[in-house]
Amino acid sequence: MQFAGPRTLLAVHAHPGDESTSTGGMLAHYARTGARTVVVTCTNGEFDDAPGGAMPGEVGHHPKAVAAHRRAELQAACDALSITDLELLGYHDSGHTGEVPEGGFCTIPVETAAGRLAALIEHYQPQVVVTHYSSHRDHMHVIRVAKLAVYRTGIPAKLYLTAKDGSTTIDISDVAEVKRKALQCHASQQVHGAFALEEHYFRALDTTGAPLPETDLFAGITTAGPDLPRW
Repeated sequence: MQFAGPRTLLAVHAHPGDESTSTGGMLAHYARTGARTVVVTCTNGEFDDAPGGAMPGEVGHHPKAVAAHRRAELQAACDALSITDLELLGYHDSGHTGEVPEGGFCTIPVETAAGRLAALIEHYQPQVVVTHYSSHRDHMHVIRVAKLAVYRTGIPAKLYLTAKDGSTTIDISDVAEVKRKALQCHASQQVHGAFALEEHYFRALDTTGAPLPETDLFAGITTAGPDLPRW
């Protein structure tokens, strides 16, 4: 399928840090090969741990201060990954368990959040959209939001979910150090340790007919416009 260029990939995540832990290698890989990479972060991460390690509800945990710190870490990580564009929806983190705070992301009507995401899809015109899967209530909500926005706009040719063993495998060995630097930017979350040199995705939507399994999220897609400069 032919599209106006450049190759554009839009990743939708629930919290600051998800872009690095879930898709950091893939984002760095495609940025390095000249694709435009857009990260949409839905919440501010208020219910993450504070820089000093205080957990939500503990002394020393101030949600607004945590949100500001997490946004700074997110920007630093996106710079490390050479993300072209970062978009913040600014919803309140719902937390892992317990009562959801007023305005928590998972309480926002799917149609409302999907409308905002659809506007970004219309603006950036991505051929590929990626989001992440887990049992966290904000992560489940972001999947619903991303699916509706993709179907509503009809613009992306492909939609992928992160997976442990999916239809598509991306070799990230060439950008392993870049992913590691992005993870280190989220110092308040104490993200560390080894990670696999492959990232796996499940293809949830495809209009290209590209055969499976794949090793390229853009398989079956050609663009008329030029890519961005490679690095």
